[in-house]
Amino acid sequence: MFSRWAYILIGRNNTGKTTFQRNLILHLCDIRYTRLSLNVVNNISREHASRTLRTIFTANRSYQEKKSKYKSVRSYFDRYFKDADVCVLASHPDLRDIEEMIGELKGRCFNVAGVFWTNAFPNRLRNIALLNWTEIMRIENPVLARKSRIENQLDHIAREFADLIVTRSHIQ
Repeated sequence: MFSRWAYILIGRNNTGKTTFQRNLILHLCDIRYTRLSLNVVNNISREHASRTLRTIFTANRSYQEKKSKYKSVRSYFDRYFKDADVCVLASHPDLRDIEEMIGELKGRCFNVAGVFWTNAFPNRLRNIALLNWTEIMRIENPVLARKSRIENQLDHIAREFADLIVTRSHIQ
């Protein structure tokens, strides 16, 4: 792989970030978690993935939900972040925290994509979209009433995202 990617999922609680990460691991690693641990590296076993795409790191919870444990973004990266070929982090829409996360990731030679969810994109997120991202992504995640439909929708989104990661591993 010539480039490594980190994706920061941005949204408040109940956006779908944690379920998305669980489903992403299922589609890339063939591991079904009922409860995803914090800051985990898993081996990618997806058929057709490049041989250079071996590991994925997932933070699981948004940084702000564990801020009392992590103390600061720098401390999080120094003590809890684990290097992998692909990384998925999560954050509430906190401009300062996200800006620091981008800096920490770029300092580790990651391309950094901001992943915004349509069900959680109020106007105040526009300033976060203007940060120094390598790429900005927008996930269509319409609000649904039934839990089973939400689960299916997030599974479909995670499957497509897994396809994107695998495709990128061959061309970047």
